Amino acid sequence: MAGSYPTTRMCDGELLAMFEPTTRDSDVFISTSAKCGQTWLQSLLFHLKTGGREPDFRGVGLGGVSPWLELPNTMSFGSSWSTREERLAQFEALDDPRVFKLHVVWDEIPRPAGSPAKIMTVTRDPRDVPYSMFSHLMSMNLPEGEGPPDDFDLYFEQWMDFGFYYKFLQSFWPHKDDEDVLFLRFADMKRDLRGQIARILEFLAWEVSSEVIERIVPLVDINRMRETEKSTILTNQASWKNDRHFFREGAIGKNAARLSDDQRRRVIERLHAELPPDCCAFVTGTD
Repeated sequence: MAGSYPTTRMCDGELLAMFEPTTRDSDVFISTSAKCGQTWLQSLLFHLKTGGREPDFRGVGLGGVSPWLELPNTMSFGSSWSTREERLAQFEALDDPRVFKLHVVWDEIPRPAGSPAKIMTVTRDPRDVPYSMFSHLMSMNLPEGEGPPDDFDLYFEQWMDFGFYYKFLQSFWPHKDDEDVLFLRFADMKRDLRGQIARILEFLAWEVSSEVIERIVPLVDINRMRETEKSTILTNQASWKNDRHFFREGAIGKNAARLSDDQRRRVIERLHAELPPDCCAFVTGTD
């Protein structure tokens, strides 16, 4: 890994460095900017891996079967690990193929040079992301002083200043045509999930029958996932307000409509200023 740590305060770079030599050829790394459909994709991959036979995520939640790899032990959300060695032991005990969640830039993915491990990402129209992230944070029981400002306009400025959405794409886009990398779009998954499942299975070289796919599709319906999130998906239930949801809407364009005209303009202007035209067209769906 060539990156410097941490990408964010929720990144334990030393843990990633310790993990890298343990990477397996069959590993799958899902790295995205936040609120772009990553948890949905994680859930889908678990159900594809298990043939939809374990809809309760083995009773340990999605994070138990598909861990957030770089998460520091200070943010373990009540999980049963306190040292990096304990965390690595949990990773080692996972059955193949292991699927890991990350929110890191390209250089910080802990994959050794020459490894055939796969990398996947999901992108989303940037105009839909800031309000989605604001609502996500407002739904959490965060320690005093760590939550977002109550005013979305103030939070929007923080989101723009942090700029991780843009940094992430800058690092990943040069690898869009790598044979071991798959770029997905949230909008494509919403519009044609079965078609995207076919792409995923071809990319991963996983064999899943059409009958199993039909059993899995209802399991990753956004409405069903919202209904079952606190009983099966989330392992950090205490972090969520009782009347709020992790899976809020899963819509295309609704969050963008909650931005002002000026905010939408600024999001897109920065996109075009910092990313090449083909990337801009891809993430906004104008390609």
